[in-house]
Amino acid sequence: MALKTIFLMGAPLPSSLDWENDELLNSPIQPFSSTDTIHEHDTSIVQSGDPIKWRVLQPPLTEHPTGYHEYYRGPEDPSFLTTHKLVEADNESMKEDSILSEFYDHSFVVHETSEISTTGLQDEESTQESEPALACIDAAATGTTAEVNNHELPRSLQISGPIRDLQHLPTASYLQSIAPQTMTVNLIVGIIAIHPPRRVVTRQWKTELDIIELIVGDENRTGFGVNIWLPASTSISCKTQEADRLSRSLATLRPRDIILLRTVGLSSFRDQVYGQSLRGGMTKVDLLYRQPVDVTDTVGFYKSGLRRNSPQDHADLPLQKTRRVREWIVQFVGATDEAGGGPSRMSQTQRGHQRLPPDTQ
Repeated sequence: MALKTIFLMGAPLPSSLDWENDELLNSPIQPFSSTDTIHEHDTSIVQSGDPIKWRVLQPPLTEHPTGYHEYYRGPEDPSFLTTHKLVEADNESMKEDSILSEFYDHSFVVHETSEISTTGLQDEESTQESEPALACIDAAATGTTAEVNNHELPRSLQISGPIRDLQHLPTASYLQSIAPQTMTVNLIVGIIAIHPPRRVVTRQWKTELDIIELIVGDENRTGFGVNIWLPASTSISCKTQEADRLSRSLATLRPRDIILLRTVGLSSFRDQVYGQSLRGGMTKVDLLYRQPVDVTDTVGFYKSGLRRNSPQDHADLPLQKTRRVREWIVQFVGATDEAGGGPSRMSQTQRGHQRLPPDTQ
């Protein structure tokens, strides 16, 4: 794009001005009026009865809980980071050490060295063990549609800590100010896209790992990237029980699923905020709701309970949040193609590589 240069050379020449205009001002105006004429000028406006054309509207004052201003710096919203932005930056810069590799090194350092309070984690694990419906979405732990209809599951979802909206996540400057501590959140979100696993060899530890990125959103904001670190699929000996369970959970997810992300670590890279898993199996994924394709499909924790509305549901905050996310998904997140290559409500951008070529249908 061509650059335009503007030279400011001072006041215009007198010959270029129209001095015969009858509308030229003879009396001083604000803010150039003197102190002697300000009061007289204001009084004449009031007496003339002319309506005021400009006014300053002050925002309403609202009461916020203690610590609100620690997380929110005025109207500033955090900028979310996804890896496709870094890939585009790499294509433009063509550096020897790519920005994407730099990001993976940064994310893995946070994964391995983050300082997090472990208070309440034992309670969370014991709660999950006592409620089979809260186990990660595993074929052995989560039933099919037919099985769920034959068993009454608890309606209340036990979560250690509050559920946070994406619009209320802290800014990158706040996350940098508390380093090396890592802030963790619980999120109820809908899946927009699931990127295939990437095999990564960390530069410092020389460790071979897989990283999976989930692009999620809720009724407030979209485009939040969550990176899940997993042992490489070939390194069976390095897999722990928690890592294996998380890997199987992610393998069964698909777009438009509503999930609960427990204990997601927040970090920032180049002044953009993203989420990621934490070491020790602290980060967990629970399927809350999905539209089943048949009677054998996994339905999630809430099954058909999102359609029923009882008075006691108003006090169930996770249920209300899941309902709002479901309404947003139905309206704004396109469905996958129908069986047999039928028409889809997804746009070309949303479909991406998911649609098969014409010669294979």
